[in-house]
Amino acid sequence: MITKNQTKLLEFLQKREIIREPQAQEMKELLNTVEEKNIRQVLVNGGFVDAEKLAEMESEFWSIPYVNLLKEQIDEAALITLPLNLAEQHFSICFAKDGKNLKIALSDPDDYNARESIDFWAAGKGFDVSYYLCSVPGWQQAIRKYQAFGEEVKTVLTEVEKEKELEEIEAGPVSTEKIEEVIRSAPVSKIVAMIVKHAIESRASDIHIEPYGKAGRVRFRIDGVLQTVLTLPAYIYDSVISRIKVLSDLKIDETRIPQDGRFKYEAPGIHFDLRVSIMPLSGREKATLRLLDTSGKTLTLEQLGFSLVIREIIDEALKQTFGMILVTGPTGSGKSTTLSSLLSKMNKEGVNIATLEDPIEYNLSGVNQSQIRPDVKFTFASGLRALMRQDPDIIMVGEIRDSETAEMAVHAALTGHLLFSTLHTNDSVGSIPRLIDMKVEPFLLSSTINLIIAQRLSRRICSKCKESYEIPADTAEKIRNELLKVPAKSLPEGIDLHADKFLGYRGKGCPACKETGYSGRVVIAEALPITEKMRVIIAEGMKHAEMKEELEQIGMVTLLQDGLLKVLQGITTLEEVFRVSKEVEEE
Repeated sequence: MITKNQTKLLEFLQKREIIREPQAQEMKELLNTVEEKNIRQVLVNGGFVDAEKLAEMESEFWSIPYVNLLKEQIDEAALITLPLNLAEQHFSICFAKDGKNLKIALSDPDDYNARESIDFWAAGKGFDVSYYLCSVPGWQQAIRKYQAFGEEVKTVLTEVEKEKELEEIEAGPVSTEKIEEVIRSAPVSKIVAMIVKHAIESRASDIHIEPYGKAGRVRFRIDGVLQTVLTLPAYIYDSVISRIKVLSDLKIDETRIPQDGRFKYEAPGIHFDLRVSIMPLSGREKATLRLLDTSGKTLTLEQLGFSLVIREIIDEALKQTFGMILVTGPTGSGKSTTLSSLLSKMNKEGVNIATLEDPIEYNLSGVNQSQIRPDVKFTFASGLRALMRQDPDIIMVGEIRDSETAEMAVHAALTGHLLFSTLHTNDSVGSIPRLIDMKVEPFLLSSTINLIIAQRLSRRICSKCKESYEIPADTAEKIRNELLKVPAKSLPEGIDLHADKFLGYRGKGCPACKETGYSGRVVIAEALPITEKMRVIIAEGMKHAEMKEELEQIGMVTLLQDGLLKVLQGITTLEEVFRVSKEVEEE
């Protein structure tokens, strides 16, 4: 049954024009039909109001200050002050602490038992409590940090605090050797190991450990988006950076210049290389760690998300015995993963495959992989010269960065080798003028390029909490107009462009996806096969009108179109495709 407080809240929201009378009546009927129905869940999941906006309104309704925990940097020491059982039972979190003064956020303000329980606990500990109101997503994000790090960090920091006191007693100059010895044996090693382990478990691609105010913070890049997972107290931050330097065989007493290194993390069934970059900032240093899975697992093109049409185009190009296949896109768009998948398809007993990489991101059994080292003049260009004397059938060059490498790559492709490489361009067609800018003659390009793939990575909808919704009519019409340009043979099964309405999909958020609605990423791509007509156009200087006409004749599915098709298939969301499309437009 709907409660008196819920009725008053609905009337308050109606008065503030957050919801209308019919919506309020609809929600009253819904709340009356189900016992203990959460009004916030009904309002937010029903699309009536954003969770943070609702929390702001409730703040005014209940006369409790509002705090946005999605943006608040929660101090770890404050977070673990409130026992986990109280935090979970009463949907509360301690987000700030100043001596004996605690700031505690409540996501369920009409739970009077929550305040009684917390007040009773605080009185026994001598704390003074100030209450704030937060949204449910804000509380969920904070409690995940608590669960992931709370008790373990608390134990470790207690040990570090004791060591800090001892170090202050033993004041005096400390040698580099002594610092390394202390760091290796100190509990800070547990913190670093814990951060790396949690990053792997969270499917993070990068770890950022950086100064934040007087303290520090740890952020993971998960599915392409950075998320803050931990705040490091000021007194432990420098020790964490030093520990990472020790693991990476870097100079811990050098803080003036950037340093690069790497170390391994191994556990049963888990093998990761961590590529480390230390960057001096204003007064302190930042560490960025790239996680590279070296367990030998290579995904197929289908698993990566390439459509059937693009896979058929790629398979046709792989039948060629010489020429160039290029993969383009910005940093972090999955180019190296695609190349490793292509090489795995070609990796057979009778084929000699050699690579030049910086760095080697995937270990491929049976492939001769070389790490370039510019510091000893082992570059992509010089490496290519050497590889030509190694009798290769297939060559992979990690990236074409300059004119010399471009010239050598074209020469290798002309002399009977199948060459794979990457390039940083906006789209597939843009690769051709980019190579011409690198002083490659157009007539040579027209003879060597077989296929150009452009790609981006879009977050994949979580399969555990996926739900459908009707796409608004104006947006649906724009999607229809764009996809009508796609040849009928390129449309996936089940896509009807003449349907009365289009369904989109999104993730509601669940424990499996950590309430984000996304889990993993999928490739959005376009593939440009170089036809005989295209070769003539390239050799004659890339006239825009002729190129446009040939692209229409080929019927190439663009990046945007591939993304929209994946939206209608329920693989990704419109928001993700628009985000990726915006990147394409801005580059």
